[in-house]
Amino acid sequence: MVAMSTVPLVTALGAVTAGSAQAAASCTPNAGNTGLSAAVVATSRQTISHGTLDATGCDIGIYIGAGVRYVTVRDMTVTGANFQGIFAEKTSHVSISHSTVTGNAFNTIDPNAPALPGSGVHSFVGQAFAISLFGVRHASVEHNKVYNNGRGGIGVMDNGPFDPGAMTQDPTAPLALSSHIEVEHNRTWANYNGCGIVAATQNVGGYLTRLEISDNRITGTGFGAAGPDIGGIVVAADLPQSKVTYADVEDNRVSNSFESGVLVNAEAPGSWTTEVHVHDNDLSGNNVGDLPPSGNTTGVIVFAAPGAANHRTRIWDNDISDQFYGVWTTGHFRPKLWDNDIDVTAGGVPVSYN
Repeated sequence: MVAMSTVPLVTALGAVTAGSAQAAASCTPNAGNTGLSAAVVATSRQTISHGTLDATGCDIGIYIGAGVRYVTVRDMTVTGANFQGIFAEKTSHVSISHSTVTGNAFNTIDPNAPALPGSGVHSFVGQAFAISLFGVRHASVEHNKVYNNGRGGIGVMDNGPFDPGAMTQDPTAPLALSSHIEVEHNRTWANYNGCGIVAATQNVGGYLTRLEISDNRITGTGFGAAGPDIGGIVVAADLPQSKVTYADVEDNRVSNSFESGVLVNAEAPGSWTTEVHVHDNDLSGNNVGDLPPSGNTTGVIVFAAPGAANHRTRIWDNDISDQFYGVWTTGHFRPKLWDNDIDVTAGGVPVSYN
């Protein structure tokens, strides 16, 4: 059955037997003042495990809100949510493991909403990954299967005046960084309109630090009815004066993504990354969408916009194959590369400095 440490989850779901799927009996409206409803609203020190949550009719499957600490989600299947399958924000000490998150975020697109910057998706919610950690410290996302979701796989972002996972915004909210996050041993595929795994800032002055993205398997599947399966691993300082520091991207296998295999980006004036290390990854056949800035299949991109910088980026011991560009980089500070095995396609360039 669905294990819990408190009664409210029983009330929300009714009796759930092992292996059964049951639609949420009701949705908690406006969970955490996000403007979104949730099938389950977690409480501190709660364990949610060994069951299937059908969140059909609710915006969020499992919501872990501000100050709700020491929550464990283990051996769950979460499906059917309009937006995020599992959404944790402004909290700490969260563990999500050995779970399957599928069939979420297919009701986020609204033709009446303006197009979001970057993705062009029309939605009133900025980001709706299957698993979303926004403004979270000391968390792990491990040994999960994340597939067939409508707005990307696993997202780690900051929080603040702009809450990327909410419909209702509070411009007076303080910045909340994400730090000490481990995203390891996950399998992701067929996650549309959003990256396979992304760690990116979303607020002016936002901050991410101490990130470990390792031993994940991301397999691109091309186009689906919902759009392209973006795939890839992204580490990005997206907003002015924001930064990402000490991120380790290692031992991942990324293939056939619509975007490049690994992207390290400083996107806006005054933004920067520092000590992003990309090593021991297997990258093959990525950027099948020929997306900019490289415009061709590419293993690793390191990009800095004018006025932005990537400091002390290191790329080593990667196996990069079936790519036109092994590594494509632009910006004032070049990454340091060594001991990479790069096999390019006809006419390709192992390392392109731009």
